Amino acid sequence: MNNYMLYIFDNLIQTTIICSLGICLLLFLKRYVFKKFSKRFNYYIWLIIVFRMLLFLFNYTVTYEVKEPKGNTVGNNITQIDIPKDNNFMLCVAYLWIFVTIVIAVYTFIKYTRFKNLIVDVSYDIEDSDINCIYKGLLKELNIKKKIELRGSDELISPAGMGLFKSYIFLPDYPYSKNELIWILKHELMHFKNKDILIKFLVLSVKIIYWFNPLVYIMSNRVNLDCELCCDESVLSDCSIKDKKEYALALIKSIKLSKNYNSRILTTEFDKTNLEKRLDSIVKKKGRSGILIAILVFTISMTSFIEINAQVKIDESNDGMNKNSNEFLLNKTTDIFREIYYKDAPSKIRNFYEDECKLQGKIPRDYDIIAINIDDYNKLIK
Repeated sequence: MNNYMLYIFDNLIQTTIICSLGICLLLFLKRYVFKKFSKRFNYYIWLIIVFRMLLFLFNYTVTYEVKEPKGNTVGNNITQIDIPKDNNFMLCVAYLWIFVTIVIAVYTFIKYTRFKNLIVDVSYDIEDSDINCIYKGLLKELNIKKKIELRGSDELISPAGMGLFKSYIFLPDYPYSKNELIWILKHELMHFKNKDILIKFLVLSVKIIYWFNPLVYIMSNRVNLDCELCCDESVLSDCSIKDKKEYALALIKSIKLSKNYNSRILTTEFDKTNLEKRLDSIVKKKGRSGILIAILVFTISMTSFIEINAQVKIDESNDGMNKNSNEFLLNKTTDIFREIYYKDAPSKIRNFYEDECKLQGKIPRDYDIIAINIDDYNKLIK
């Protein structure tokens, strides 16, 4: 159990480092390069980082062999194994991480469940035939097959969508005009069409798992903004200047009525979310799709799952070569012992070391140092 816990935590830390660099790089690219592309591209490109962080357990090792000349083979055992002394400390940190993660996950689940139950329980059917007619027409226009109930709510002071499985759109009892209702309902339905609540759930999961990483919170805030910008772009696709003006006015009125309220609990809302940027985005032309760039970024990100592992193989044809040629990258040889990293050790030595670790309740790590008599080393790898 302890070994598996250390393995999980080791992968988590590696993924944290890789994805933290990825978040910084993506923020830089979005500011100076990706701004030329569409809001949809700038929104969905975050999924590469999100999925990489969620799949932190799936790391792969590519092994290749490095040939060494054969030396004298005497002796019979590894004489010394140097196991790092910080495993107990790392194990405590790992259990602290999983404890805090579970606490945050349970708290978030309870908070969301109570919030959703409250909103659903006190909501009511909308009896206005004009509103229902507009809503049904938009469902057909956007080709949405999923059942999404439209309900009134006095608890929410902003139009909002909620529910990953059983979905709702809640509409406050405000004096909206017919055109304003069309844009508001179309906006909320577009969130469902774009699977935004699912993406919010994935980002929330990342925040729960990587609660200790401040860059994750920066990413989450930026994803929320890009989500709204993408939704605005989708709603206004191929719309006229007049339509864009009506949409912007409906957005501003909704914000005034809602007093900038935002629940932020797995909901989509017709709210502020950086109003200046959204209004600026509304009047701009749609950018390029950036599909090829997205494919390239995704392909490069796949390499972060791969770890290169070198192993040594004895070259029987070079018996007479100097023993000094046994040295290779990251290994060093002394007159008595050869010190070699676990990740670079031949398979037989790795297997022996793993058995020793099991007896001591440890888990092998890539940079554990195995100190072995040079003669015994040569015999084991024969």
